[in-house]
Amino acid sequence: MSGFACGVDIGGTFTDCVLIADDGRVAYGKALSSPDDSFRSGFFGSIDAAAAQLGLDDGGVYTRMDRLISHGSTVATNIVVERKGARIGLLTTKGFEDTVRIMRGMGRATGEPPETLLKVAETFKPEPLVPAERVYGIAERIDSLGDEVVALDEDGVAAAADALVAAGVDTIAIAFLWSVRNAAHEERARDIVAARAPGVFVTISSEISKAVGEYERFVATLINAYVGPVTSRYLDGVQDRLTEIGFAGELHIMQCHGGMVPLRVGADRPIFTIGSGPVGGLIGCARVCEQLGTGNIIASDMGGTSFDVGIIRDGEPLAAEETLLGKFRYRVPALEVVSIGAGGGSIAWIDRHGGGLRVGPHSASSLPGPACYGRGGTEPTVTDADLILGYIAPEATFGTSGERGGFHPQPELAERAIRERIAEPLGLSLTDAALGIVEVANAKMAAALENEIIGRGFDPRDFTLMSYGGAGPFHAVGYAAELGIDTIVVPGEAASVWSAFGISQADIRYQFEESVVRQEPFSPQELEADFGGLRERALATLSEREDPGAFSFRRYARMRFQWQLHELEFRLPDEPLTEDRVREFTAAFVAMYQERYGEAALLPGARLEIVSLRLEPAIAMGSGGLDRLTIADGPAEKGSRPVYFERGAGAVDTPAFRGDALAAGRVVEGPAVVDLAITGIVVPPGSTCERRETGDFVLRLH
Repeated sequence: MSGFACGVDIGGTFTDCVLIADDGRVAYGKALSSPDDSFRSGFFGSIDAAAAQLGLDDGGVYTRMDRLISHGSTVATNIVVERKGARIGLLTTKGFEDTVRIMRGMGRATGEPPETLLKVAETFKPEPLVPAERVYGIAERIDSLGDEVVALDEDGVAAAADALVAAGVDTIAIAFLWSVRNAAHEERARDIVAARAPGVFVTISSEISKAVGEYERFVATLINAYVGPVTSRYLDGVQDRLTEIGFAGELHIMQCHGGMVPLRVGADRPIFTIGSGPVGGLIGCARVCEQLGTGNIIASDMGGTSFDVGIIRDGEPLAAEETLLGKFRYRVPALEVVSIGAGGGSIAWIDRHGGGLRVGPHSASSLPGPACYGRGGTEPTVTDADLILGYIAPEATFGTSGERGGFHPQPELAERAIRERIAEPLGLSLTDAALGIVEVANAKMAAALENEIIGRGFDPRDFTLMSYGGAGPFHAVGYAAELGIDTIVVPGEAASVWSAFGISQADIRYQFEESVVRQEPFSPQELEADFGGLRERALATLSEREDPGAFSFRRYARMRFQWQLHELEFRLPDEPLTEDRVREFTAAFVAMYQERYGEAALLPGARLEIVSLRLEPAIAMGSGGLDRLTIADGPAEKGSRPVYFERGAGAVDTPAFRGDALAAGRVVEGPAVVDLAITGIVVPPGSTCERRETGDFVLRLH
């Protein structure tokens, strides 16, 4: 019997699963996300749905998962966004108690969409995750070189811990100044707190972020502490349930840096799960670069709640400088994913100030969901517009069969929502209002793509666009055309669960980072000694749970010009550094910097400096010989239906096709719609859609 690997991604609307058998078979499952029961029924429902495709309906799939279950989720993200985290306290260096409350100077504008920034008076700083009365300043000081200036006031730490326990906190964050250079004070404070507050979740900043910059590091520490207890309980509950039903392995957790780690490693650092779902999509794109014949891919994921954008350059996802969650900026090792509120569930509304049509950022999520779901939603959404315009097949099924999903859209509910909320107030026909919703959503997504790609110094025409997510292929042509992109790849039947596919293919990766001060001219011997120390630390830590011989090691440096604030991360050669290799990587960094910021941003005469080093031990996972091309029985043609492409042009009688029945090499001429599992591809007039041997669909715009 075949064994299985499994990837699960919890999104804001749907939970997706990909099962991969040892013989290369691939199955997909989808269920509505279930926030009411901590997302657990959606998690197991998606696995059961995928197992049913393979004829495994009795739960036996869990006993045959001989590799692992990889899990990406929005649980931690939702905790912060919805402010449902633990009751938190903070110990910090005396005199820096207000660091998080003061924020950076752009705190009011951080995370705000452009339409909100036009109304500055309505912007605000976020409410801190920890109130002022639960912040305690501790006498201590480490300087920027890592030397002790003021000894740690251990009695003060003990008194603060006692006071926070009396205040009923569930979690305590410890963030001292310059702990990135010397963590001794934080580590001692943690020991004191743990002894006086058993059962309380404790986080220290030096184990979460090695970035210089106390605001971003303090925020990262607070977020980890805030989501820690709830996320840990959720993950432990999933592991316990998996064990009960026969899974003998350990749940692995997808991380925002693009790898996964065992539950026993990731449970204490849940901040690294934030953004892990969209990062899974990036990993999936990187895995198929060779099949697509390109190393440059723009990854675009339009799900039910958000539109996520990432870039693959030369086969590698780009690293993030910092991460934005709501209005909080922080810095941990992560891949770059930019998200905006433009998903299938994004709500269309009329701006009361200017009377214009807007879409998002608020979403109907899975409950109540778009109006057409028939689950109580009354607000018009992008999905409702897609249904009215004929993009979504009337017979489509959302989710899977059974109580966790499996329902047909109801056009009459979508029509009512758009007519009452958009069409009649704006004096538009129903279909013109729906087209307006789609056009606004497409424009927002095109702007997000443009900002990310051109902001990185790239020409979008040099990239292949991959479009996935439950709503993405419906809109891919709309947001690609505005950027001059003429080739779009939709990853076949896996399109609506692509992030789960990427999660199933992720490597096991660990992160070991050290804050340093190294300036030109760089010493190869000094850098090798730094990485040698990181390697010793990594092997000492990992030898207890992994085979050290199974690891490969990647080395990274975060670099900048002297006197500048922002840094870029750069991968260093795997081979031992020499004077020649140092010259090569410094020249390559300058070229990357110029590509990103332009020649005018260079600082002639300024030295380069390295502010942190990162070692990434990895165990290669993934599945070889995957069969993503499955051709279903029966004809591909399924008649035609009216589809609207342009305002005022009326409906076009458009051929419709079953995507799973299209043979490899078959080219469909537009106008056409290709219906896939949970999603579909809109092929406008003058364009073509070809199915490849890989199972992918390639759209070409003419």
